[in-house]
Amino acid sequence: MEKMKEISRPSFRLVRDGEHYDYHSNVLSVVTPVIAKEYKMEEIRLVYERFFKREDEAFSRNRGFEETKEIQVANKKRDEFFLFIKRTIENMRFHPDPTIKAYWQQLYEGLDPYKNAHRTSYLENTALIFSFIEEMKKEEYRETLKNLDLLLVIDKLKEANNKCEQLYNERLNEKVKRSKEEKMRLIRPQVDKAFFELIKFINAIYLVSYQITKEEQVINEMSALIDKINVYTKEMQRTIVERRAEEE
Repeated sequence: MEKMKEISRPSFRLVRDGEHYDYHSNVLSVVTPVIAKEYKMEEIRLVYERFFKREDEAFSRNRGFEETKEIQVANKKRDEFFLFIKRTIENMRFHPDPTIKAYWQQLYEGLDPYKNAHRTSYLENTALIFSFIEEMKKEEYRETLKNLDLLLVIDKLKEANNKCEQLYNERLNEKVKRSKEEKMRLIRPQVDKAFFELIKFINAIYLVSYQITKEEQVINEMSALIDKINVYTKEMQRTIVERRAEEE
């Protein structure tokens, strides 16, 4: 039997609003109503979902204001650079030249954690692209990227990503920002509290199954759920660490 595990309890103190929103959205997407019903945690999930809907309203209210035409154009350009790099790497998998195919094996390891960046929310997209660029800056990739003429495209991607961040920050004037932050400041602790109640319940189900009932199906299902939530937590924490390092 696998080693006993549990959902780690994250700190949300340094988490930005967009990161907070994305994190809880991801958790609710994996703790589905079907799973909640099966394991008798419907009420706990419903409370969590209700509070998150309030956060959704507070967070989404200003999206129309923030996502101007200029931002949309910049975002599209950013995604085009990223997709060009992604598809170039992915297509090398089928290259008849073994040298080129070896490039794919090397670069895909660096790409894999970020390959769906373009499908995420605006803020998460920006954070993931920053992380991807930092990964590609590592010395182990430099010669390969140079041989494939991708160094310039990486630079263009960085430039486009910086532009997206700049436009987004400029667009949030202080009045709108204060209004939004006040609403988020009030609702975020309620969402977090409901989340902690949910993970406490999931951890308890897993613990009882692991230690007492030995129900393999339950252990496997809860184990998979715990792993997914812990991955979201690690990604959120990694984003904070990288941001703080850049600010120093």
